[in-house]
Amino acid sequence: MMPARIQNERGADVRTFDLTAIKARLTSGARDESGAAAIIFAMALVLLAPLTLGVFDIYIASNQRQKLQDALDAAALYAARSSAQTETDINEIGQRALKANLQSFTGSALITSSFKLDGAKVIGSAEMTPLALAAGFFQHGNVTATSEVLRAMDRLEVALVLDNTGSMAGTKLSTLKTAAKDLVDKLEAAGNRSTADDPIKISLVPFSSTVRVAHNVSVKNYNTSTHTGPDIPLWIDPQAKAHWAAGVDIFDVQHTDRFGVLKSMKGGQVWGGCVESRRPPYDVKDTAPFKSDMASYFVPYFAPDEPDDDEGYWSFANDYLNDGTNSSDWKTRQHRTAKYSNKTPSGGGPNEGCDLQPIKRLTTDMDGLKNAIDDMVASGTTDIPMGLVWGWHTLSPNAPFEDGAAYGAKNNRKIIILMTDGDNVNNTTAWYNYNGSYYGGRAYLWQGLLDGANEGSSGAARTQAMDNRLALLCENIKAKDIVLYTVRVEVRTGDSALLRNCATDPEKFYDVQYVSQLGAAFDAIAGSIDNLRITK
Repeated sequence: MMPARIQNERGADVRTFDLTAIKARLTSGARDESGAAAIIFAMALVLLAPLTLGVFDIYIASNQRQKLQDALDAAALYAARSSAQTETDINEIGQRALKANLQSFTGSALITSSFKLDGAKVIGSAEMTPLALAAGFFQHGNVTATSEVLRAMDRLEVALVLDNTGSMAGTKLSTLKTAAKDLVDKLEAAGNRSTADDPIKISLVPFSSTVRVAHNVSVKNYNTSTHTGPDIPLWIDPQAKAHWAAGVDIFDVQHTDRFGVLKSMKGGQVWGGCVESRRPPYDVKDTAPFKSDMASYFVPYFAPDEPDDDEGYWSFANDYLNDGTNSSDWKTRQHRTAKYSNKTPSGGGPNEGCDLQPIKRLTTDMDGLKNAIDDMVASGTTDIPMGLVWGWHTLSPNAPFEDGAAYGAKNNRKIIILMTDGDNVNNTTAWYNYNGSYYGGRAYLWQGLLDGANEGSSGAARTQAMDNRLALLCENIKAKDIVLYTVRVEVRTGDSALLRNCATDPEKFYDVQYVSQLGAAFDAIAGSIDNLRITK
């Protein structure tokens, strides 16, 4: 292209423009701008890349720290749950668990870790290098974590209060035995982790309409003058003085001694070991018996001979002697004390209905306890408060047993596990059975041992009265800071609110719909009792 000339108005050349050169210069300038931008980008990349990688490093380090903390917590908890008692063993167990649980990014490395004992605590610590993408630009500290686990060092007193009523027969009872023994094993294992003396004691209270505090006690050497004898507890009132004072005794002679009556009978009679419920208000308390109020004592179980069926009219359940009178008054026939002397029961007897296995007091003999569980049998009807109050008695520092530590004792916890498969029951009888109830742990209802019901009450009213006593009993137990678990098995009718409210909190109530799930419920309870917890 030829250069262009521009002339002024006189025709003189002012400037010459070479268009090709101008284009070349413009193109060259454009190239110069692109290079500058590239330089600026390159310089920015040098600065921004480390910052970006540093952000990733922070994220990775934070993530790795959490993974390390989780793994260390799990390892410390595992070491604390073990039976190891030396720091060497604790460290070895913890190290294995940490390596098994630790997840790390490629390029991260565990530098050091340790597990130590500090009294009741297992203290774990660990340090590792995190993955660093911008290590050449920024200084990265190592990732560290610590964990403290408090081992279960409290002494435990646990009462197993287990329904042994007739409805438990068969699969229910066999499943209960397996679940209860597994629970004992788990609690024993928890105790083995403790360095305390006797870290765990367990009692067993099988119940139906009564409980059995002894097993077939001989009255051969019983002293009828002092009302004492071998293996007869001092907290027993064999004369039932409170019954007589209330005008509701089963005998017609004042303060008739039940053991004396047994001794007077033929056939080597024994006291089966069952007891009646105490008279209200003591039926829902753990008050020790005291002489100024004989209602605070326990009356031995004695099922009286009920009237003969001489005329085909009477309908009584436990007629085992000849009344020795033709009186038409049923109470005269039933109350007659003299008829027992030199007689041998024929069917039934004073211990009728006392078929349970005896209570097992607080013990550290877990094998003996499991044998007692194996020996349980199903018999009778359901009186939940009767069983529960005796579970409380086994843990109480008060008589009758006085086996429990003082309330509020340091590092001591009291726990009751109540299991039942039914609702409270006190059966009504035919109208012509004037007792209006069957003899059991509540004696006869006309004797006034069940507050809110009598021999004329309907079945529903009796159940309600027993439910009311149970609700009050639960509150009294919890007021002593006793942890209360309740388990309801295969009860698909009615309301579970009673047992739910009885428990220390709703999480400690288990509504087991199928007996096959009982083992899982007991496992959950064992885990709840084991008080290992992460403290930091």
